[in-house]
Formats: sequence, C-alpha cells, structure tokens
Amino acid sequence: MKSKILFIVLMFLFSSCSFFQVIPEEDYTTQSIKQYEDNGKYLILHRGEEAWHAYDLRPVDDSLNVKLDFQLGYHLKYLNPQDDDKTNMYSRKEEPEVVNSVHIYTNDTCFSSFDTLVVIPESSIFAVKSYAYNRSASRASVILPAIFIPLGVVILVFAVAAGRADYTTSLSF
Repeated sequence: MKSKILFIVLMFLFSSCSFFQVIPEEDYTTQSIKQYEDNGKYLILHRGEEAWHAYDLRPVDDSLNVKLDFQLGYHLKYLNPQDDDKTNMYSRKEEPEVVNSVHIYTNDTCFSSFDTLVVIPESSIFAVKSYAYNRSASRASVILPAIFIPLGVVILVFAVAAGRADYTTSLSF
C-alpha cells in the first residue's frame, strides 16, 4: 500500500518537468563562439571550478577578447550537469533561460578571478557545450504521468476495496 502511494507521489513530482541535454560542440572557433552571442545565447566561461558570465566577445586573431561578470544567477545550479548523453531536469517556469546557455571551457591561467576584461587564446579552449531543450523527455514527463497516475489511482482503489472485503469476510466468521 505504501509503495503505491509513493509511486503516485513520484509521478506527481516528475509531472510537467522540463528537461535539457548537453550538446558538445565539435568544431568551434572564436568566430563560431562569437556567433552564439550574436544569436542571443547566455555565455558562461569555465576555468576549473570557477565560472563567469562572458559577454561582449571580440575575436582577435587566434584569441577571444571577453568581458567577464560574476552575475550568473540561477545558472549556478546548472554549471555541472550530468554527462552529455543524459537528461537533466530544470524548472521551466522559474528558470527558462537554462536552455539558452553555452558553456566555454578553458584551461587558461593568465587571468585573475577578478579580471573583467580578458584575452582567451583559442588554443586554451578545450570544450564548448550548449544546453538544449530535450523535447522528448519533457513530453514524456507530461504524457507518462497522465497515463500512470489514473492507473495508480485505479489500482489503489481496488487494493483498498480488496482490503475491506478481506476485513469484512474475516469478521463474519
């Protein structure tokens, strides 16, 4: 009985959740990274455990001039998602812009944590990953509970009815 109630509660928790996936970009250059900004993406520069909001990008030769800001807001919760091939959950109502972010990973140590204007050599960028809305997982989070919650309620009603029937037959002897 308790497991059925727990099942129903879990289905409600996953009901209407939104999901994103991490897409590693294979071929990237300073120009293609700049294009993300031109397309309105929120850029996040990672170096080890540190991360900054990157904006006002300017490709110069084989490097990228970048302005940095600490204002990451709710993006901080999504800096380290699950692996690229897994699905990650986010609150679409509270944090809709998660799927609008691109993460740039560098191992450049030439700038300080407090610098606001930095030059990142293209050779120090080892990964670029974008977050994209995972339509199939989000759709399943709405459709599956719509099927399983009523089914769970029916099973629960039958279990309670069967329990009462057993109880009343045991009283009649």
